[in-house]
Amino acid sequence: MTLRTIHVGAGGRGRWPLNRFQERSDFQAVALVDVSAENLAQARQIANLDEAACFSSLGAALQAVEADAVVVITPPDLHAEQCLEAVTAGKHVLVEKPFTKDLGQARQIIAAADAHEVKIAVTQNARYYPPVQTIRRLLRSGDLGRPAFGLMTKYGWRPRVHHSGTDDHAYLWERGIHDFDQLRHLLDAEPKRLFCHSFNPPWSPYKGGGAIDGWIEFDNGTTFNFQCTFATHKSGSSWRLDCEKGTVEEVADGLSLRRPGAEADEIIAMDENPHPEETLLDGFYGYVSKGVEPAFSGRNNLKTVGLINALGASSDQGVVIDFDAYMDTH
Repeated sequence: MTLRTIHVGAGGRGRWPLNRFQERSDFQAVALVDVSAENLAQARQIANLDEAACFSSLGAALQAVEADAVVVITPPDLHAEQCLEAVTAGKHVLVEKPFTKDLGQARQIIAAADAHEVKIAVTQNARYYPPVQTIRRLLRSGDLGRPAFGLMTKYGWRPRVHHSGTDDHAYLWERGIHDFDQLRHLLDAEPKRLFCHSFNPPWSPYKGGGAIDGWIEFDNGTTFNFQCTFATHKSGSSWRLDCEKGTVEEVADGLSLRRPGAEADEIIAMDENPHPEETLLDGFYGYVSKGVEPAFSGRNNLKTVGLINALGASSDQGVVIDFDAYMDTH
């Protein structure tokens, strides 16, 4: 079975599926949708399509082309409308993160997909990076014992505001959705309580939320603290997790592990993963063709969308948020 795909968003990030398809037989791009003629012309060369397969709207492509699925890689504020249009037309959907910026919209799309018996999945590729996969394996094997607390810092400068320049919580939607989806996957746990302070340094090119700090307590007892920004003048980052049987940190050569009482670190080679995007395509194909729901399905991504919404609400209200209660009422 070959999945015939319509690609909404042919420039920038929209190129990665087209490039990956060149070495696969289970996907075939049959149409491109973009408002930029230049993007369409360049993408046509990658996908080996003629001009008749190019459209300025998803609706026009759906009417003209026989397809099984729609790949949505457009500015985030367009995702909800385009995903809903695709599933209502009976097409499976693979959508770039964030799924949507509103939990209610995400639930509506899932309900529509269920009603039309199609699948939707979200490209949360950062959960499949080798460091995340390696630490997850060590935790699941019991080699590290119970995780207790961790720290994530990320400092960088992004002069271009991308698609989050007018958001109240720019970092949360641009990068935090990757950071905290990673933690859900790595810890195999869900948020329990959280607090976030989302703020904007005076020199930030973003409207709001170019930096965040706070903490998330997970239902397995782990608390993760974080301070992250893309509005600092000097880049740098750190990541560590303290567990019952050792402290693990990400370093240049892989992962360092300090066992209790040891005087030196062990260096652990990271698990191989040829490319996280191949993992996404494999999982999406299996979901559509065999009904095997991946961890990054739209339904499973609802808690990631809800988590970002809840972190923003915590900052706006200046309060600790009970995550289950938030999900029940939003």
